[in-house]
This record gives sequence, structure tokens and C-alpha cells, in this order.
Amino acid sequence: MSNNQQKFEEFKSLVDALQTDTAIRVANSTTKRGWNKTFGMSIPSIRDHVNDYNAKVRALNDMCYEACGKHLIAEEEAIKPVKLNWEDN
Repeated sequence: MSNNQQKFEEFKSLVDALQTDTAIRVANSTTKRGWNKTFGMSIPSIRDHVNDYNAKVRALNDMCYEACGKHLIAEEEAIKPVKLNWEDN
């Protein structure tokens, strides 16, 4: 296995672990953010966990691309605007 492929597999395993951890957090969260009065801290909502996950995966994707030239995630192609061709008669 080449060094680049080994690095890619390491990044894949990091994303797999992150996905499992986030799934557990999402399953145990509520839809609304809460507040813990005892400790004076915010309790993250499902959206907070998902946003955190997305940011981490994008960062890992960028790092992986820099390290081995491969992306971990497939970015959707940007929607191209429609160009109208108006012909005067």
C-alpha cells in the first residue's frame, strides 16, 4: 500500500469514528438547545451536533486532500444558472 493510500485510509477511519460519535450524540439530543442551570452551560441541540460534524468532516477533507491528493467527500456540482437566449423577431 502506498504512503498516500495509507494516509487516505487513516483519514477515512477518523471520519468513521466521528460519524459514529456524532450519531450517538444526535440520538441523545433534543431538537432545541437547552441550558444546564447547575453548571451554567449550554446543552447542544441536534442541529448543533450536525453543524459541528459537518465542519469537522470538511476540515478533515481539506487536510486529507493536502496530505494525499484525494477528497474524502464528493462535493455536489454547483448549479449553473440558466442563460436565456432572447431573440427579437
